[in-house]
Amino acid sequence: MVVLLSAIESRAQNEGPESTTLVDENYSLKADREAFEELRKNIPANVKKDNDEKAFMDGLVSDLSRTPSEVRGKFSSIVNKKRDLFNKDMTKAREQFGKIQKKERDEFTKDLADKRKAFAKTKSTSDERKEFYDEHESKRKDFYENQKEKRDQFEADMRDKRKNFDDYIRSKTDEFNQLHRDYTKRFDENKKAVADQKKQAELKKKQQQQDLDKEYEAIRKQDPTILGPTGE
Repeated sequence: MVVLLSAIESRAQNEGPESTTLVDENYSLKADREAFEELRKNIPANVKKDNDEKAFMDGLVSDLSRTPSEVRGKFSSIVNKKRDLFNKDMTKAREQFGKIQKKERDEFTKDLADKRKAFAKTKSTSDERKEFYDEHESKRKDFYENQKEKRDQFEADMRDKRKNFDDYIRSKTDEFNQLHRDYTKRFDENKKAVADQKKQAELKKKQQQQDLDKEYEAIRKQDPTILGPTGE
């Protein structure tokens, strides 16, 4: 486990401060290390992120006080919370984008309507009307094509974020599974060792009791010693 975690930290340090991460800091699996931020303020962000993730993973399997199922439950709980946060942020981003596009459409539609209304009040020739409405239609097409391009780009970005998040969680789950297998082995070995120690202690106690019983039995089998009256 130590080798694996050291490799993770070494990789982060070699990548340097310009390295980018797949997911936002909010979704990183990490322990609560806010108290150390002042001490770590000069460390590159990506290195701090990897160190925090290392601390989180290490904290899950640092001792044998929890059963393997409890350790997995803790990890799954954190992952689920991060997934819920990610999904909420994705939903919020989509809602905000939709509101922005709706506002743009409303403003554009109102602007065209105002221009049509103003134009209708003016005297114009057939050619002028044709030119006005052709330009009007051209602007309308350009606007909606531009909105579609923005929407397509937004959806592409959202798909990338989703893929990056899923890849990140999958990677961390694989990393955890490896640590969990090692933890389970150590937990079972420790459980067996504790049971063996308890068994040995019970056998020792039983043997001591048997030895004591034998000693008393030998005393009981001896002929009683009759004590005569003591002289004055």
